[in-house]
Order: sequence, then structure tokens, then C-alpha cells
Amino acid sequence: MTDVAAQLGTLSGLAGIDEATIGEFLSMFERRVYDGVEICRQNDHADRLWVLTHGTVSVVRTTAERLPVEVAQLRPTTLVGFSGLIGITSRSAALRAKGPVELLEMRTEDAIAVLEQEASHVASALRRALIAAVSRQLRFANTNIAKLAVEGGLARRIVSEEHLLVANTLF
Repeated sequence: MTDVAAQLGTLSGLAGIDEATIGEFLSMFERRVYDGVEICRQNDHADRLWVLTHGTVSVVRTTAERLPVEVAQLRPTTLVGFSGLIGITSRSAALRAKGPVELLEMRTEDAIAVLEQEASHVASALRRALIAAVSRQLRFANTNIAKLAVEGGLARRIVSEEHLLVANTLF
């Protein structure tokens, strides 16, 4: 197994996937290297998705006043830009390489074609990675919505953050 294939196997949702399936999954991607440039822009058509394998990618949203705000930094190994697979056709944020990054890139329409293959091991692997990525996004959104509700006076903190961490930690 190559280093890139081994790393792809660490993508959230792919635990326990056999080497042959990982290798076949990897063959559907093209390796891309970016250095300090924009990978995609906010509002672009969601025509590609990526797996970040090396480096850091900045996620930037533009406010109504046209001010860029970094909302997240992504690190390996992360599925990125998958909105086109869940019915969101325009990018909600720009992605920018913070220095040199390596991404595995797949066209959204190719990924959709893979997902439509019911009995495919690769389709199953992609579904698992997608479910894990969407779950991560929902967890992040829920946390931020709760913080905003408390800060905005719409809700009050009823338990400490420490209690929430204990209750929500899986190990």
C-alpha cells in the first residue's frame, strides 16, 4: 500500500476498509498540490471535492460587508468540499491553501456516479466517509449555534462546558 493510500485509509469513516477497496477508491482521485492559493471561491459551483492529505486549508466566508472571515482551519486527513454531494450546489466558503498542501481531487459528478452503484465496496466507503464528514459538520454547527444563542441572550447556560465535554466524549 502506498503512503497516500495508507493515509486515505485514515479518513474518518474508512476504518476497517480493506486495502483493495482503498486502492480502488484512491484511483478515482487526482493528486493536486497548491501553495498559498485559493482552491475554490465562495459561491462557486460545487463541482469538485477533495481529501486533504498534507498541509492546512483555511475556510473563509465573506460577510455582507465583504470582509473575509476565517471560520476554520482544516488539517489532514479530511474530506472537503462535499456540498455538491448533499444537494448544495454553490460553495458556502472559499478554501485557501495555507502554504503547500496536497489534495486528492474528484469531480462531484464522478462521485455521484460512484454513490449510485449499490453493490460497490468503493461506493460504500465513499458513503461512510461522507456520513462521517456531514456528522462532523453538524457537530461543529450545533456547538456554534449553542454558543451564539447563549452569547445573544436567546438561551442561558444550564450546564458547564466541562459537563458537556464529559457527556459528549466518545472513547
